Amino acid sequence: MSLAEIIVLGSIVGGIWALVASGFSLVFGVARVLNFAHGIYFALGAYFTLVLYDLVSRAVPGVTALLFASAVACLLVGLVGVAVYVFTVKPVRRYEVMVILVTLAVALLIKEILLSVFSDVSISIPPFVSGCVSIAGIPVTYTRILAFIISITIIVALDCFINKTRRGKEIVATSQDCEAAMLIGINVEKVYIITMFLSALLAGVGGILYAQIYAVNPMTALRVLIYAFAIVILGGLGSVRGSIIAAFIIGYMQVAVSILFASEWAEVVAMLAIIAILVVRPQGLMGVE
Repeated sequence: MSLAEIIVLGSIVGGIWALVASGFSLVFGVARVLNFAHGIYFALGAYFTLVLYDLVSRAVPGVTALLFASAVACLLVGLVGVAVYVFTVKPVRRYEVMVILVTLAVALLIKEILLSVFSDVSISIPPFVSGCVSIAGIPVTYTRILAFIISITIIVALDCFINKTRRGKEIVATSQDCEAAMLIGINVEKVYIITMFLSALLAGVGGILYAQIYAVNPMTALRVLIYAFAIVILGGLGSVRGSIIAAFIIGYMQVAVSILFASEWAEVVAMLAIIAILVVRPQGLMGVE
């Protein structure tokens, strides 16, 4: 194992985790909702894409079909996120424990549906590009490089959206003071819906990129939730930028542990990280005291 290998491969994994964790953190920061169904959006992104690709590829060739399937899958995952909020989270939003329980129940329900339809066989999505290049002596596929570029591009776009656009400023205002936001005419409920849509969409994109590099099955949702939770705890609950930094730290840690020991131990390390951070620095890297 070399440091270059950890940096190169960890950056790619960290980019994907940054997408997932930023959505998770965004929802908590704006709506104060711990969405335990977040990991299922990741899996749905991969499954929706694969199903749509199988259908569309019969009429449209190659990459065009894959791009179309991915775009529609992201939209569908975003709509699932909105539906989860409207029908399950919104009625109990004032009760934090109930929100956790109901979103966890939704995640388990969808996981069982996926198991019934697709069984526990892992799936992969065809890559957008093929080929390989050497970076610091490490062979890296173009698929991994593209996944990193897409992840960083979306993260930058999200940051610009939140800080530069009117709708983004409404999201920031709502996250800072919900009641004050309502007093100045911001439709807070609409902001919550937009936030849930973006959160689910980000996780769905992460699932699509991940499934092109590794493989996804219904149980992946739980593992993703563990990583997302570890990342937002490390970065600071509600801090999107903190979550992005923490995602890369966890990505490097995951790759290092997987190479030194086995991939299964990476989840154990993530759980230990959650416990250690909660004990030593509960507010995380960029959380508020």
